[in-house]
Amino acid sequence: MRKLLASLALATLGFGSPVLADKSVVVVELYTSQGCSSCPPADEILAEIAGREDVIALGLHVDYWDYLGWRDNLARPEFTERQSQFNTKMKSRYRLVTPQMIFNGEHYVAGASRKKALMYVDMMSESTEKAYMTLSRSGTTMEIRVSARGGKTAPSDLHVVQYTPNIPVKIKRGENAGRTINYVNTVTSWDTVARWDGVGALTVKHDVTADGKYAVVLQTQNLGPVIVARRLD
Repeated sequence: MRKLLASLALATLGFGSPVLADKSVVVVELYTSQGCSSCPPADEILAEIAGREDVIALGLHVDYWDYLGWRDNLARPEFTERQSQFNTKMKSRYRLVTPQMIFNGEHYVAGASRKKALMYVDMMSESTEKAYMTLSRSGTTMEIRVSARGGKTAPSDLHVVQYTPNIPVKIKRGENAGRTINYVNTVTSWDTVARWDGVGALTVKHDVTADGKYAVVLQTQNLGPVIVARRLD
């Protein structure tokens, strides 16, 4: 681990991707870096849980290890900022640390602990989602529909996340020099597309690429807990 000082009877994950109604979908964000020697074991854990239907596994690459001799070409400064804000919100002992997994915006694991990661996923998949969400795609338009479960929930932000399922990277310098790592579900964009009052129904149409992979995350404002999330494959 590296520190810087610092249901409906059947809810859907998107057409053709059912998830059992008694299971919630858990959003797992892994903050990782090609320049961090402690990250590959966590990258492997993310790849493992990415195959679960009750998990949306997302890899967010950060840029604060680039100075060690290898620039992470998947990193974005906004992901570094998101991680920092999360740790402030969760009153973590860290500001920035890799690897770090964050589960539904509520819990985190710093370091590569498969046991703890699976514990949080299993625990949170048994919780009740606070809203319904369905996704559909027609050509290059995705339609998102959201409604509250029980009539009301917290005001939330609606995020559309684009990701690439597999990106092999041959690392030539830095702490992981000589390794080729296959990064899973690497986030390429994270856009806030709407705000929801938590009461009425919400329908949003968003432009997408015809073959792109997307997740939609409804998250309580100011990086609070995830209300509901689905992926569109």
